[in-house]
This record gives sequence, C-alpha cells and structure tokens, in this order.
Amino acid sequence: MKKCLILNNREPIPEDHLQDLNDQLESVWYQKTEPGFSLDEAVTANPDTHIIITTYMNLTADYLQQMPQLEAIIATTISTHFIDSGYCREHGIQIFNTENYTGSSVAEHAVALMMAGMRKIPAIDHEVRQGNTDCFDFPGIEMAGKTAGIIGFGNIGRYVAQLLSGFNMRLQYYNRSPRDSLIAEGVDLETLLATSDVVLMTTPLNNDSHHVIDADALKRMKPSALLVNISPDDVMDMAAVRDALHTGQIGGVALDLLVVDFFLETPNTVLTSRRAWYTHECFSRRIHQWKSTLEAYLEGRQQQSLNSLDFVPIKDYGLQDKETESNHEK
Repeated sequence: MKKCLILNNREPIPEDHLQDLNDQLESVWYQKTEPGFSLDEAVTANPDTHIIITTYMNLTADYLQQMPQLEAIIATTISTHFIDSGYCREHGIQIFNTENYTGSSVAEHAVALMMAGMRKIPAIDHEVRQGNTDCFDFPGIEMAGKTAGIIGFGNIGRYVAQLLSGFNMRLQYYNRSPRDSLIAEGVDLETLLATSDVVLMTTPLNNDSHHVIDADALKRMKPSALLVNISPDDVMDMAAVRDALHTGQIGGVALDLLVVDFFLETPNTVLTSRRAWYTHECFSRRIHQWKSTLEAYLEGRQQQSLNSLDFVPIKDYGLQDKETESNHEK
C-alpha cells in the first residue's frame, strides 16, 4: 500500500475525498492555514511517504531527501516551478501537474482586475462608504481604443484576448514560443512594454519569465500604464514594482498575489490574495482532475511527467512562513 501525504495551507479540501482509495492508499492529511502550517513538521513526521499531493510548497532537495521512498509528486496547480525537478530527475521521482483546471475563472479575474484598476472601482467604493459621493478625484480610463499587451499567450492568455476583444481594444501579445491568433498581434517584449496601455501577465514562472517585469521593464512602460498580474508573484521584481508606484513611474497595478504585504501601503493599487482561480466551478474541477491523476498513477497508466521543466526556487521575501502560486498560470 502506498502512503500519500497531502500538503495544503490554502482552501481546505474535504478529507473524505480519497476514501474510495483506502484499499490502495494510506492518506495522511496535513491541512493547516497560516501560521499553523509547518512544512518541516509535515515532512519530518512522514519520512516513509511514497506520493505527495501539494499546492505551492517550496519542495527543495533538503525536504525531498528526507523521504527516500518518494515516487511521485502531484501538484494541484498548473505550475510545478516550486518542485526541485533536478533532484526528482536524479532520483526517479515523477512530477505531475493539474493542467487547465482553471477554465475561464483566471482569465475572467484578470479582466475584472483590469476594469477595477482602470475605473478605480475599489477607491471609489471606499470613498462612497465614507460619505463622499462626488469622487471627483477618481476619473476612470476608457478601455475602447486602448492597447492591451498580454505576456504569455497560453490557454489563459488567449482567453483573456478573447474577452478583451469585446471592448474594442487593440490586442498584442508576447510569448516565448510561436503562437497564432486571429485577434491579437505577436510582438517582441520591448514593443509590448512600450506601446501597451495595459500590460497583463498570464505566464507561468520559469527561468525566462522570472522577474520579466523588473526595473528596466518598468522604465519602458508608459507612465500611464496599468500592470495586471495573475501569474506567480516572481514574474515581477516586487520591490521594483513597488518603487515604480511610489515614484509615479507607472499608472497603477492590479495584482492577484500570494504575498500581498509589499503593496498594502502603495498608491494606485488593486489587490486580491490569490483568488483568480477561486470559483465554485473551478474548485470542484481542480479536485476532480488531480484525483484522476492520482488514480491513473496508482493503476500504472502512462502520464506525462514534468521533470524536465524549469525549477525556479521560491524567494522568501523576508516574510515569515510564506509559500509561493499561480493561478495560472497560470
């Protein structure tokens, strides 16, 4: 019988979800929200683990080597950048992800963030609740006729483009591998940054996308531009983005992040805490898909392993007990 360790410090998963596999699987659930979650504690208590089910956890070699019987890691996310793929390759540990579970949820959230940022909806809502119904200090920006640049043109990026096409916006995208589109123009990254009124990050985290938005990229953007992010936090140099907001180098940001602390005191900021994927439909779809991957593994069915993908170590940011997502992946 295989021992399966389920690591989760996010939205609680019903722990009866794997009961029908009890004859094949010993399931150990380690579900705690911050600050009670301890990856050290979970790993130390379960050295005989064969399979890990995990959301974003910094699974470096230091942790993985403590489980010498480990055979497979199933990420409940699209991205697997937080798993040490090099160690897994060397030790025959397979890595599986949960692909395309987001459906329309993440793309819709990206557009919602864009609209909230361009029309300053959170700021106006706050003022109205304080008794100011004039709100003359918060003029919005029309989307029609503006240029939206999408960095990362996979399933989510393409659906964002489809949604934005209804706003009569000019659409362009940058992707590291060729993509075809009937509604958006492929351009190089420098062109996208310099000419976009809205820059939307919909790329997975890898060695190419790590800090693709850094201080130099921010200097290339229009001073009125809005930066929208539903990708993993580390596609941005967070300190550089914060500095750009304080100096007025860009117009604003609308960000779906795990580590929101950097931006709590910055101007022209709309924040959600990794909620882009979180709909009733997506929550159910996600559980069904990673469980299907687990069942296929237990039955010995062939599946694509992602051991060859980039391993991008998660930055600590100096914040206590923070583990980095990706909606989406993004």
